[in-house]
Order: sequence, then C-alpha cells, then structure tokens
Amino acid sequence: MKSTAAAVAVSTALFAGAAQAQQKIGVVDMMEVFQQLPQREQISEQLQSEFQDRFEEMRRLEQKVQELRQKQERDASIMSASEKTQLERDLEETISQAQLKSKALQEDTRRRQNEERNKLLGKVQDAITAVAEDKDYDMVLESNAVTYMKADNDLSGAVVEKMTSGN
Repeated sequence: MKSTAAAVAVSTALFAGAAQAQQKIGVVDMMEVFQQLPQREQISEQLQSEFQDRFEEMRRLEQKVQELRQKQERDASIMSASEKTQLERDLEETISQAQLKSKALQEDTRRRQNEERNKLLGKVQDAITAVAEDKDYDMVLESNAVTYMKADNDLSGAVVEKMTSGN
C-alpha cells in the first residue's frame, strides 16, 4: 500500500513538473518568407538568361507559323495544288517542331526551377534553424499548420532578415 502511494505521489510530481516546463514554439510563414527574399528575383533572372536562346527560338518558330498561315490565306487562290500541298506540309512540320521544342523547354524550365527552389529551401531551413537557436525556440512550425499564435512567435521576419543579411 505504501509503495503504491509513493508511486502515485512520484508520478503526480513528474506530471506537474512537465506541465510547468513549457516549450517555446515559433511559427514561420514560408510563403511570406519566399515572397520577400531578394534571392528569388536573382534566381528568376538567372533562369531567364539561362533559357534566353531557347525562348528566342520559340518566338521565331511561332512567327514562322504565323507567316506560313498568312501566306496560306493570302495566296491560296493563286497557288497550284502542289504549292498548296508543300505549304501545308511546311506548316504542319513547323507546328510539330514548335510543339516538341515548347514541351521540352517547359520540362527543362520546370526542372531547373525545382532545383533552384530546393536549393533556396535548404538555405531557408538553415536560417530557420539559426533563428530558432538564437532565440531559444524549442520547435518551429509552418504557419499553415497553426490555427492561432501570438504575433511575437512569428519568426518569418527574422528568417528573411537572416537570409538577406547573409549572417
């Protein structure tokens, strides 16, 4: 009987101690952080220049398709049957080429955007960890997982500051 009472007393003391030890929990709005990062614009410009030649090629192909369609409409009445057939083949070939190149360009740009976003996400995660350790937080959650928080638990601004200062 005495050992049962002692066990109950010890477990009650442990639970009371655990209830008093509160965890410090921070929150980060990842969308806000990404929106405010200057690196995002730099990455966008980098990818734009990386794919510039291919974008130009796509514009030229689209222009060629338009020119062939205009020629087809404009000169159809004065063209021979063989000229019409050849023009139709040229148009179809150009359209097919443009579609293939467009699909490849979209896949390549999407892949590169994902690569760069993942690199940036790693840096943001490192900044979140550094801010949480500096401010002695026990846990940091994403804002979309939280239904309520006090404004002073929002670490988004501190993370952006950490990312822009380079510290």
